[in-house]
Amino acid sequence: MRQAPSPEAAVKNDRLHRLFPFLNWPRPSRDTLLGEFAAGMTVGLMLLPQGVAYAALAGMPLITGIYASIVPAVVAVLWSSSTRLGVGPTALSSLLIGASLSGLAEPASDTWVALAVWLALMSGALQLLLGLGRFGWLLNLVSSPVLSGFTQAAAWLILGSQMRALTGLAPDSSDWLSLGQHDLLALGFGVGSLTALLLAKRFVPRWPAAMIIVVVAGVLSASLGFAQSGGAVVGALPSGLPHFYWPGGLSMGAFGQLVMPALVITLISFLETASSAKVENQRGGTQWNENQDLIGQGLAKIASGLSGSFPISASFSRSAINLYAGAKTGWATLFSVLLVVIVLLFLTPYMYHVPLAVLAVIVVAAVLNLVR
Repeated sequence: MRQAPSPEAAVKNDRLHRLFPFLNWPRPSRDTLLGEFAAGMTVGLMLLPQGVAYAALAGMPLITGIYASIVPAVVAVLWSSSTRLGVGPTALSSLLIGASLSGLAEPASDTWVALAVWLALMSGALQLLLGLGRFGWLLNLVSSPVLSGFTQAAAWLILGSQMRALTGLAPDSSDWLSLGQHDLLALGFGVGSLTALLLAKRFVPRWPAAMIIVVVAGVLSASLGFAQSGGAVVGALPSGLPHFYWPGGLSMGAFGQLVMPALVITLISFLETASSAKVENQRGGTQWNENQDLIGQGLAKIASGLSGSFPISASFSRSAINLYAGAKTGWATLFSVLLVVIVLLFLTPYMYHVPLAVLAVIVVAAVLNLVR
């Protein structure tokens, strides 16, 4: 007969499970893993083009959008209570990064990247402290009308910021009505991709439409010589996994300029997480542990910064797709990360010819869900 653990051992075991929440995961069966694999592949195929597109929105090197989809996602799923959230780059957080750093450095420059990393470290540390201090109740102080108003304004700003790339308007032109000022092939890629993506979302929502469109557009772009004719494309992306990155020192002046953006990103990220986590816990019949999710999100942001990327959050669209695809545990996220790693190691050269207009379409299609 198995002896019951002593009270001291039980307390120690409880502390261990609180420190490492993933120890509470149930042992998966073969059928469960197959279902998680299918859900993970679906989200991974959506995450890849979104990661690159959101990096562009944040003014970051495009490869950092893929970096932000690896280590941060693993850290978040291991240390959060809501294990089926789609964690990685999001439209709102990326917009805030780009807007916050505008005027402080040149987009995609070393200084810009260092400042974005500091934003990730600062907002991550703040979320971690809030979670450890059990301040999750602060979310209740933000009224729904305030959140809705901010989200709507941000959505329209994001849509506006993508129109130039989507329509192929010349960088130095503001004549939107003159076809001569547009790259007509880029305009065709943009309008065609947006139409295809919206139709796919309407009629075949289970398909990884964004990834399919990216592949088709890349093949067409290469066949037509779009890049050689001066068209805006993704270009060369480095292969290989992210390395440890330290942004260097931060002056007091720069720190002061980043404090408010870090606070805003912390709040918006937590609200994004809450909107998805509440749905997940309602479906699972469980009580949301907001403090543990704060800890998980905080650690994930710190991990994102230390891998040379920008602040991440929980994506409502990818979280919804994960649930819709049948994810039951955090294994789905681990499988989606595995797909991203494979692409990063072996397939990034094939993204060279993808038109930037198509990346703009991916952002627009995702943000349309926020517009009411």
